[in-house]
Parts: sequence; C-alpha cells; structure tokens
Amino acid sequence: MKGATDYEDQGDLKNPVNQVVAILPREADLATIVRELHKTGCESDAIGVLSGRQDAYKLDAASGKEGWLAKLAQIGPGFGDLDAGNIKDYAKALRHDETVIAVVAKLGSKRREIAELLKQHGAKFINSYGMFSIEALG
Repeated sequence: MKGATDYEDQGDLKNPVNQVVAILPREADLATIVRELHKTGCESDAIGVLSGRQDAYKLDAASGKEGWLAKLAQIGPGFGDLDAGNIKDYAKALRHDETVIAVVAKLGSKRREIAELLKQHGAKFINSYGMFSIEALG
C-alpha cells in the first residue's frame, strides 16, 4: 500500500501525510466500509487497517524513536508533539479490540468526504493529515 499501509510491522507505519486516520468500533463492517471507499474512488492500496490487540504493538513501537511519530517529528519542530496524543488514542483503541483505518487522499476535500463516510459507520477520532497540518474531522 502506498502512503497508508497494510502495516505488516511497525516499520510499515509510514508518515500519515495526505491521509485520513480514524478509529472504527468493534461492530463496524469493515468489508462494507472498504466497498464504499472503493465507490468513492479510493483504491485498495490506499487503504490500511490495524485491527485489535494483535496490532496494538505496532503503534506502541511507532511511538518511540522509529516509525510514524518519528517521521512526523522530522517534518518540523513541534509537529510530532501535536500528534502524540492521537497515536496513544489509536493504540488504546487497538488494545480495546477496535480498528484503526487509514486512507490516502491528497486533497483536503477528498479527506473530508472520506471522514463523512467513516462517520456514517461510527468512526471516531477522525483526523486529516495534510503536509503541515492535522485537522480533527470527527
């Protein structure tokens, strides 16, 4: 997957620029969500998923000096600090058997469209990551 990843290990947790990242509840129908994302023009390789406790360690590992947070911190002073709480929220959700989904979308309008779709499926902590900004969308 380009940008968002299939997250095989913590090294795959790439910089989330141009992505929407959200927490889906346990009862969310992931197959339906992915199908709906495809209908909006999102390709399969633009959708990444972490599910449940078995994937929580991947975000925990990324909270250190490697992975997602470290890449955010390299963008500019203090930028990574803005996201530290989000990473903790995503890791906590995984430990509670929820799902974290990331969808690549370059345009802010497309990220907002994706956020609206995810909200319809009960998503929370929806964040849009631009080049130099993080926008809370739900």
